This record gives sequence, C-alpha cells and structure tokens, in this order.
Amino acid sequence: MKTAVYCVSKNALKLAEIIKTDKRYNTDLYISKRISEYAENLDCIVMQGTLKETVNETFNVYDLHVFITAAGIAVRVIDGLPDSKDKDPAIVVADEQGNFVISLLSGHLGGANEECRYLAGILGSIPVITTASDAGGKIAVDTLSQKLDAGLADLEGAKKVTALIVNGEKVKLILPENITQKDENVSGAIIVSNRKNIEISKIIPKNIILGVGCKKDTEKAEILHAVNDALEKYNLEPGSVKKGASAWLKKDEKGLLEAFSELGKELVFFSKEEILELEGKIHKESEFVKAQTGVSAVSEPCAYLASGKNGKFIAEKLIYKGITISIYEEAYGAEEI
Repeated sequence: MKTAVYCVSKNALKLAEIIKTDKRYNTDLYISKRISEYAENLDCIVMQGTLKETVNETFNVYDLHVFITAAGIAVRVIDGLPDSKDKDPAIVVADEQGNFVISLLSGHLGGANEECRYLAGILGSIPVITTASDAGGKIAVDTLSQKLDAGLADLEGAKKVTALIVNGEKVKLILPENITQKDENVSGAIIVSNRKNIEISKIIPKNIILGVGCKKDTEKAEILHAVNDALEKYNLEPGSVKKGASAWLKKDEKGLLEAFSELGKELVFFSKEEILELEGKIHKESEFVKAQTGVSAVSEPCAYLASGKNGKFIAEKLIYKGITISIYEEAYGAEEI
C-alpha cells in the first residue's frame, strides 16, 4: 500500500520510523524543516512548504495518509480535498505519544478502519473507529465489497442498505454460485417481502479475465468496441473485469495498450513458451494463427493463464474484425466474510 506519513514533532519520529520500516507499507515519510536535524538517520522528505501545501500535492498520490499529529491539525489540512467515498484515500491519525490511532476518513472503501487496527497493533495503541456499522459490531455493504475484492454498483444503495443493517433490520445476502457453490450467477432476483420499500445494493465481483488477440496496428477504438460488445453480449458489468491478457507479441501494440489504459484495467502478457504449454488443450485453435505467430491461439490461452485457473470460460472465442476476445470467469471465494 502506497503510504505517506506526516511528522511535525520530534516525539513523533519514533512512531514514524516504526511505520516506515513495516513491510506492509511502501512509505514516504514527510517531516517539517524544524525537526530535520533529529531525522538524520531516517530516509525522509523534508517539506519545503507548510503541511497543508504538501498534502494538497500528495492527497491523490497515496492510498493511505498517516498524520502523527493532533486530529484537529489533520482535519484542517485535508479541508476541501475529499471528493467522494469511492475515490478518497484512507486517512488515519495517531497522537505523538502513540496512545490512540484514529480512522478519520474513508474507513470502509479506502480501508482506513482496517489500517487503523493494524497500525494500533504495531504501535501499541488503542484503535478509534467511529463508523456506525463497526462501532455496532456489524458489517457495512462497502466493507463487504472490500472483503470480496469487488466494486459497488451504487453508493447510495449501499448507504441505504447499510443503514438498515445498523438499525437492526433484516437484510438478505444473495450470493452467486462461485461463492456459495449452490446457486447460479443470476440476472434477476425475486424478493418475497411484505415491506413496501426494500433497499437493494449490488456488489460487483472483479473476476472476469479478458483474453485479447488482435492484428498489428489495430486502433484503440476498435478494441474498445470489441471489448464492450463482448461484455454486453454476455450481460457482464464492465466493473467485473479484473484484467486483460494477451501474447508477448503485443507488448508494444499501441491500440491495445491505450484501450486497456482507458478502461483502467491491468493488461498482462504471456510468452510463447507459456502459451505453447496449453497447445492441444485449447478449444478454438487456428492453423493461420499458428503460421503467423508460432502458437495456435492467443486470446483463449492468455485469458486462462491470467486467471486463477479455477473457473470456466463464458466465451471461448469471439471474433471481430481483426480481433479475438475470450472471456474467463474465475471462481470467487467468500471464506473471509
């Protein structure tokens, strides 16, 4: 986790050093000029401006910000910077004596509550978490989505359903086959209830792998069209895509790289040797592709190789103009819920 730690007092340096050396975090330590003489043996960044000026520049750069200051200082420093709970980084505050660690912002989706507990553990502090669901020993919808490594389809819906949970109302959790091993991934649901208004929130698992093959110099727009059409054809949420995968030959394919950059999805590549290991095991092989590349298929084996290899193909090979798309659905575990 990319982490920034802010330290403006001599007493706080000891705590900052503990956090910086912890392997859980990839930490940059920011200190004020006036305490720089006490930090000669620490790998740190001396702030040239004020703490607020520094955080204005770093706020969206890090996943987690840890202020070893009074909570009021942190509140004033981040004033005006938070945008929305699905985008904001986690903000945690520790007092310089290490008595308390406070989850201040983005407790659920940003992970501040979890990091608050972890930091309290390594610092010997008391964690302070004030989100209603956590305080009441109940799980919020956005926390559940985090545990599933999934995304929320609707923040407002999640908020309303979490409110029901916090207020002691009964809420049913409907899980697909690849979590429960009982029911199939559904396109619809029937809810039997005598309640006039029922709040519903959908969690989108990130378990779809897209294998992609394409001709040289295929345009970004063509690849995006193929990907979006394939997802639409099989009624799949764009947010369910975990990553894309292709062959070593496409590592510098501009259109492909730009398309997945625009989609905001990781794109991985596999070598000829890795793909050849699946030769004869792939359903849609092509002698033409074999003659051109040395392997008889690209999109399908790459989708499989990029997966956890514990699911199934939704689409083995979809053919577009100069583009092939394979869709692999990973099995989805919920043991930690």
